[in-house]
Amino acid sequence: MGVDFSKIQDGFATAASPLTKDLLLHDSKPVEPALRETGNFLAPPKKIPFNRYFDRDFAKLEKEKVWKKCWQVVGREEDLPQVGDRKPYDAGELSYIIIRSGPNEFRALENACKHRGTRLCHTATSAPTIKCPFHAWEWNVDGSVKNIPSRWDFPSVTDEEYHLPEAKIGTWGGFIFINPDPDAGPLEDALGVLPKHFGPRESTDRFTYVGFRKKMRCNWKQAQEAFFEAYHVIETHPQIMTYNGDTTTSYDIWDDGKSQVSRSITPSAVPSGHLGDDASRLLAAEESLKTFALMFPGVELPKIKSAETGRAEVAEWRRQMMGAALGVDFSSCSDSYMLDATQYFMFPNFWPWFGEGLPLTYQFTPYGDNPDECVMETRLTLPIPANGQRPPASEIVDIDFDTPIASVPAMGIMSTIFDQDLSNLPLVQLGLHSTRDPQASATLGLYQESRIQAFHDMLDRKIAE
Repeated sequence: MGVDFSKIQDGFATAASPLTKDLLLHDSKPVEPALRETGNFLAPPKKIPFNRYFDRDFAKLEKEKVWKKCWQVVGREEDLPQVGDRKPYDAGELSYIIIRSGPNEFRALENACKHRGTRLCHTATSAPTIKCPFHAWEWNVDGSVKNIPSRWDFPSVTDEEYHLPEAKIGTWGGFIFINPDPDAGPLEDALGVLPKHFGPRESTDRFTYVGFRKKMRCNWKQAQEAFFEAYHVIETHPQIMTYNGDTTTSYDIWDDGKSQVSRSITPSAVPSGHLGDDASRLLAAEESLKTFALMFPGVELPKIKSAETGRAEVAEWRRQMMGAALGVDFSSCSDSYMLDATQYFMFPNFWPWFGEGLPLTYQFTPYGDNPDECVMETRLTLPIPANGQRPPASEIVDIDFDTPIASVPAMGIMSTIFDQDLSNLPLVQLGLHSTRDPQASATLGLYQESRIQAFHDMLDRKIAE
């Protein structure tokens, strides 16, 4: 039986907690065009088999159809500031050297020696050439052969044939993307609405303030699905319900057959709809202000004047504080831009966030050949100061399976949120294995989990190609 999409309820509002779309209508500033746009796609609802999160045969299909065929984010240009800087990018068993091969040029080279297969790059480093640590076979930074010791003993080896194999590479908004498929279409096809929605301040003109790379005992799909929805806030993050509009979150999906981009906007400085009509809007503004003030220790906080203007007051305080700290003019930015958690997703694993409410970036990848493990890389970014001098990008901290995000103090209050999120994921992975029914499947909400449904719809299409 089909679903009448026109009758799907798009959130739950109360007298104290308007839907996000209504908050945007009453913003104290003109709302950015991107935030006014709505999606064009809803995937037909179907249940998601549990076994696709742990079945090794399905993981092999993903390797062939997703990780070898799709445009995927591998880092930012600022990670590799000098020619010769390189780092490995691993997607499961696949590995590439992402290297700055010229002042304005990057390459993605297969991370295996053409002699006997030794991995050539296993950590971020820099050198004028790429040299195998086993027998010193050596390549230039563009992947061309430089030197083979005892070349006389390899008469069949030619420079052309032993050039390091390359994946396609492209850049957008300060991010670097690769696609191993030599027949892949251009990166622009995969980006969908992102270039239209994001300007330089949201993408290019930023630097990594702090970041981590976390190993997790769960499937990569299951891990990122935890961030597609705000439905989990009531149980996983109850401490933020006084100032987080989880039930009023808006969800949008854009899909043109070549790309899939989805978005959620979760408002801040409004209470959760779960708290009812009598929830305090004044307290929501006050608690939101305290949270945002954590990045300015010791600063005296203003008194919120009224519940009616509280959200706008918090936004204006942020405009002033961030403007003074960075020398950046935020005066025309909307309340939503300054306060709300606005996250975008580009299939299969790229998560750029919009605005200054929570300026994060995620990427998720399988870890090795075990579908029960994955890696999440997270960055908190800030705008480049008005003087135009780009601060050096912070080193991405590697965090092992059993080490909490709280081990990275610079993440601040977000470390608590992340550790709460990540505490669920191993339990979900165990539960997926535990059912006796081989046909067991996930049942998704029509609206709050619509982005998960769309993600699997796109995944199914890629698998079927």
